[in-house]
Amino acid sequence: MEFVNNAVSGLLLGGLYAVAALGLSLVFGTMKLVNLAHGQLLILGAYLTAMLIGLFGGGDPLLVGVAAAVLLAVVVYPLQRYIITPVMAQGEEPPMTVTFGISVVITTLLIIVFTSSPLPTWAVEYATTQWDLFGIRIRLIYLIATVIALVFILALMWLLKRTAFGRQVRAASIDAEAAGLVGIDVKKTYARVMSMSAFVAAIAGVLIALSFSVAPTTGTGWLLRAFTVVVIGGLGSLPGTLFGGFIVGLVEAAGAAWVGPQYRDVIVFGVLVVILLVRPNGLFTKVAKA
Repeated sequence: MEFVNNAVSGLLLGGLYAVAALGLSLVFGTMKLVNLAHGQLLILGAYLTAMLIGLFGGGDPLLVGVAAAVLLAVVVYPLQRYIITPVMAQGEEPPMTVTFGISVVITTLLIIVFTSSPLPTWAVEYATTQWDLFGIRIRLIYLIATVIALVFILALMWLLKRTAFGRQVRAASIDAEAAGLVGIDVKKTYARVMSMSAFVAAIAGVLIALSFSVAPTTGTGWLLRAFTVVVIGGLGSLPGTLFGGFIVGLVEAAGAAWVGPQYRDVIVFGVLVVILLVRPNGLFTKVAKA
């Protein structure tokens, strides 16, 4: 039964990892951009939610988090359109450098405004509730995160495959120059995608803050975890991000149970290396045959 408990806990933790990595996967899949500010966007979403809860005099973190997500999406839009997109034509390194600079600015501002102390925990029942189902312990916040990850992935897949905006995004991701020639505003399209990514990241940040301790400098750790999920699942694959999260969660749970929690990260990155050796494009990316 302990094995089953560890497996279920790992899967549901993987759901949290998946929603945390989803924005990173979306941006890479559409813009071929590794957003090094993604981890700090997660943390910024949590801090914006805390700020709004203070302004409103209370409120449920997940509900208030939606307002924080909208706010973050609005702030990120001009950053992508007027700062990141103009340097994307210069190669892969310049936009990555810009996103790294943005992450440093976010970290610095969070420390100045909120200090370097961890964010106070929110006293909400579902953050600490555990259900016992036939002897299997289920942490409610992980289950909520997994459901939200599924909803976001299905919604994004529908948006990208079934709408006019989705067709514009796919055209721009295949050939941005050709998309511009047929009348697609590539700068606006990329900015909208980054805003969507920021919205998802903010919600994920709230879920992270409900599950773990969060401080202004914890974004780097979550960026590494999100990047691991995305690489294992397949760069740019939304369904792959979900399965990548499940794999990372299961590996973490197994490693913590069999070897020790202090070796959890070593085991996860070891599995990442093995998967890259076998499937360099990730487990769920289709490789074109010559």
